[in-house]
Amino acid sequence: MAVRVLFIYTDIGISVGYSCGIGVLSAYLKRGGHETKLLHVTDELDYPLDVERIVKDVLEYQPGLIAFSAVTNQWFYVKTIAKFIRRACDIPIIVGGHHANSAARDIIFEPSVDYVCKGEGEYPLLELVNRLEAGASTLDVANLLIKVRAGELELELAATGTDGVSTVVRSAPSFTLPNGDAVIDNPVGRWPDDLNGLPYEDREIFSYDRIVQTRHGWAEVIASRGCPYACTYCFNTPFFDMYKQDLKGTAQEVKMKDFVRRRNVETTIGMLRDVMDNYPDVKYFTFVDDVFAIYSRWLADLAPVYKREIGLPFACTSQPLAFDEKIARLLKEMGCKVVKMGVEAGNPTIRNRVLNRSIPDSVLLEDFALARKYGLKPQAFNMIGLPTETLDDMIQTARLNAQLRAYIVWVSTFMPYPGTKLWDFCQESDLIDAARWDEVKSYRGGTVLKEATFRHVELEKVRVMFRWYLNASLENECSAEYQRHIDELWNRPDDHWLSGDVEPVWQDREAELDTRFRREEVDHYVGKKYVNVLWAREYDFDLS
Repeated sequence: MAVRVLFIYTDIGISVGYSCGIGVLSAYLKRGGHETKLLHVTDELDYPLDVERIVKDVLEYQPGLIAFSAVTNQWFYVKTIAKFIRRACDIPIIVGGHHANSAARDIIFEPSVDYVCKGEGEYPLLELVNRLEAGASTLDVANLLIKVRAGELELELAATGTDGVSTVVRSAPSFTLPNGDAVIDNPVGRWPDDLNGLPYEDREIFSYDRIVQTRHGWAEVIASRGCPYACTYCFNTPFFDMYKQDLKGTAQEVKMKDFVRRRNVETTIGMLRDVMDNYPDVKYFTFVDDVFAIYSRWLADLAPVYKREIGLPFACTSQPLAFDEKIARLLKEMGCKVVKMGVEAGNPTIRNRVLNRSIPDSVLLEDFALARKYGLKPQAFNMIGLPTETLDDMIQTARLNAQLRAYIVWVSTFMPYPGTKLWDFCQESDLIDAARWDEVKSYRGGTVLKEATFRHVELEKVRVMFRWYLNASLENECSAEYQRHIDELWNRPDDHWLSGDVEPVWQDREAELDTRFRREEVDHYVGKKYVNVLWAREYDFDLS
């Protein structure tokens, strides 16, 4: 009997999203003859966090495996749901995703978790499901941390003999949990070198038509994997290091750029056409590749085919050191409307020394001006609450973004990902407040760092009023008014800020100011992602 796999994906406290990872894993399992289903836990699709309902649906479906995909900010919810499921049944549970790549050993300590998948999951997940279906041992499945109940490991090794699985398992790193359970930490195996051999993503298990509607016709797609850059805050570096020794089965010296793989032009176009054929409400694509727009023969070959056979407007990522006139021209010819680049911090010293992004302000200013020259709307990614950052540094980030005249300014609160170099720095500097870890469940919330170079209340004030700092720095008719309101709210008592009492006041004033400056047609930023109001109307962004 084929094993059924139930995926569970949480979008709690954040906007509803689509997981390309779950999409391709589901498609890969279905191609292997297995049935899949998804519980997408999100208020926006009428499936809120209700553990009784989730457990009921799990028991009704009776899967052979429950698979969670977790990011660090959602891990609290994942382990909570898994705990309630384990109380109700013994169905094995596996956790994968970005958090699993960063904190695999921490995750396996959770009593409800049986397996953790490191690295790219297509091969190990299918192998695990095939083994479960056959009733075979799963102890030596590559990429997996496997929990074995106390006293059962030696029995299984004895049953399998001295060759095969036992040889692999005996040579794999292992450790014992406090309750006596054993954990086998298998090395990573090969990754999909040829992305063209992977099926197109299974969007059917999501309520994907509704996701497209909530995103006003935008569909997320991905044509590549990997990133050639080594930013200290990003999971890509430890992810690459995990594979590095076994990359392509050789001992050759390898670099981050060797980790980048792409679909060819034919299967990229086929993937896009598949989405368009199945979801006619899609009006735009967002390429969520780590870095889509780096000049290459691939991008040059894709451009005319995309324009001829797809033709939909799209958004994509680039990197400030890679973005140039050649890329801008190509993107314009393809029909690109939005190009996204990381600014990350307004202080160049923090950007360069702390984040390992040696990008001068002058390059950022040139890139954003170049994007506008070619009719591309530039979007800026930023973080606040970084290690070593001060209040003045956070305000400097807002001022730099105002200078850049970005179409969209995205700002999140820094979250140290386990396994990254910046995580190591925070640990060595005793900056992480473990008591705050489960309190932070959104990229736009508070910090897990202790007070060092900034106070928590200062971060809260900048976080809430970042949009006002942007508008106060625009040097136009609205700037002085926004600065006046910043000064007034800033002087409210700190305990009012930390209790959340000031944010509703800010929201009311924000609505008043926005209404006024829209009426006067004064350039300013609005909305969750700080969209420039005079540009956003062109692309159906919800500015309510």
